[in-house]
This record gives sequence, structure tokens and C-alpha cells, in this order.
Amino acid sequence: MRDGFLIQTLPFFTGALAFLPGCESKSPAVDPTATDATTEPATSSGTATDPTTTTADTSGTQGTSTSPTETSLTTAVDSSESGDPACGGGTCGAPVEDGWFGPTVIARLPPDAELPSCTPEYPNAGPTLLDGFEDPGPAICDCTCELQMAPNCNLSMTSYSLPNCSNWLSSVAVSANCSNVSAPGSLRLSSYGYGVGSCDETEIEEIPPVPWDATIRTCRVPENALACGDGGVCLPAQPAGFEDTWCMYKQGDHECPAGEYANKSLYWSGAEDTRECSNCTCGTAGTNCADAELMVFAGNDCEGDPIGTVGTNTCSNVVGLSVAGTIGAESPCPVTSVPEPMGAVVAQGEFTFCCTG
Repeated sequence: MRDGFLIQTLPFFTGALAFLPGCESKSPAVDPTATDATTEPATSSGTATDPTTTTADTSGTQGTSTSPTETSLTTAVDSSESGDPACGGGTCGAPVEDGWFGPTVIARLPPDAELPSCTPEYPNAGPTLLDGFEDPGPAICDCTCELQMAPNCNLSMTSYSLPNCSNWLSSVAVSANCSNVSAPGSLRLSSYGYGVGSCDETEIEEIPPVPWDATIRTCRVPENALACGDGGVCLPAQPAGFEDTWCMYKQGDHECPAGEYANKSLYWSGAEDTRECSNCTCGTAGTNCADAELMVFAGNDCEGDPIGTVGTNTCSNVVGLSVAGTIGAESPCPVTSVPEPMGAVVAQGEFTFCCTG
């Protein structure tokens, strides 16, 4: 005690505090082409322990130190047999190159199969792509032309008592319907009206579908994946349905850099399809009023085959009891421009994937 103050000496503990280094988070570049991306933080069952750190004996006795050489050897054996201890038993993957995205797992499925979802271990959905492009061939083109409106013709039959259309007897209107009209000597057919019909074109265009061998589903590691090794990243095992490999990818066609990600594959986002058919055009109706004919039958009601025909503005020495007019042939509309296939289909939007294994 000095001048009324009590000075008490307190004992201080002196010793060294050991700090355990842990894995730090690594945030890969964000893929601008990724769709449906979700970020779910990775979880850990405990803090990773540096295998080179000496553990104290909690029973009060001094623990046995392990030399750095022995520790490194033990770590190498554990990493090859049961994963990297720094990654909680997962794999320490090689770092991806600058400008590339990954590490990523991929699933290859038939084109119509349901795509697997990205898992919490690989939550970030990358681009969904296509593989195995096959050229389906050109468009299939055809054209038909049909008579839309027949020529509007008025037909008139003039009968004569003598051959060579002399000694006029009568003139009557005739049509495509049968008329029981006596034709005793010779006949002449006249026609007048709107002499040209119209045609209607029907274009046939068939575009074969584009076949693909497979659809590629891609999922990336989480943004906060643990870092390990020399700039690497901790990788859980590939989810069920995904291939036994890890990849990095980049839009465009590129060479894979030397290193762990060396196996190259090209996938596409789709195809540009410019296939079509050229125009189909029809000519004018192949018949008009000048092409009309008069069919003459030997008996009533136009039964049987005609015994003769009379063209427009011509005289015919034919004798019968019934007549019927006809205009043109059965297919009077010609195709004047046959449609031709044009364009092509080309795979586009390629992505380069460089994978392990």
C-alpha cells in the first residue's frame, strides 16, 4: 500500500494462440448466357481442418507432434482415396481459365426427355444446348391449279335440212344439259360470252423438322464454393443423371487450353432455318368459249357415246336425236411456275466445352 492505494499484482497467462487456416470462398464469373440461375449457399457440416495442424491432447498430457513431411504424405493418400480433406471429402478441382465459366456438370439426354433439375451442390443453371445436328434436307414444294370459274359461254345450234349447212331450218340454245333436238341433215355451233375462265393455285410447302441427337443440361458450382489448392475450387460429386466429368465452357468455337480441362466438345443453342418454297403461279384457263363443242347422240336423252361432234363455227353433216354442249377439257388450268425449294438450315450459337477425363 502506497499513499492510501492498494496495488495488487495479478498473474498473467503467457502462451501462444494457434490459428487454424480455413478455406475461403471463391466467386466465379457470372455466366451472361446462363438461364434460370438460382443461387443457394453451400452448407458444411463443420469447419474444414488443416491436416498439417498439430492437435493438442485434451486429457492434459502433451500430444505428439507430426512432422510436416509425414503430414503431407498422409494428406496425399487421403485425397486420392476419400477426397480432399480441405473440401470436406469432395474433390479439389483445377481452376478454370480466365474468360471461361465453370466448373460445370453436364447431362446428355434424348431430345424429348425431361431435363434434370440443378441440385443444391450445383445450383446455377447454365445454357441448355443441343448436340448432334443433322441436315434435314430442303423444303418439299408442289403446286396445283384448279379451275375456279369456267368460261361463261352461250351456245346456239343451227340445223339445216341439207348437207354442208344449207337450207336453214331452226336455231336453238343448247348447254351442257342434254336436249332432245332433232338434227336431220347438218349442224353448225355458235358460241359467245365471256371466253376465258379463271384458275386458283394451291401451293404445297412442307418443311422437314430439324433433328438433334441430344439435349445438353448444364449446372455450375455455387457462387460461394470453397476455394482450395492453387486457385482451385471444391467440387462435390456429380449429381445422379450427370456425366462423370467437370467442364468449363465459353461461347463460340475455341481451342481448349492445355491442362486438366482438355477434352473439347461443341454444342449449339439452335439452328437458323431459312427454308421455303418459291411462288406457284397458274396460267389462264386452257379453254374458252371458242373451244366449245356440240356432242350429237343417235337416240334421245344423250344415251351411249356420241356419234359425232360439232366444233364452234364449223359445219358437220351429222344426224341425231339429242345434243349436249361441252366447254374445254377436264384440267383446263396449267401450272406455269413450279415452286422450287430455297434456303437452308444451319446450326448456330455454338458453345465450346472443355472437360476433364
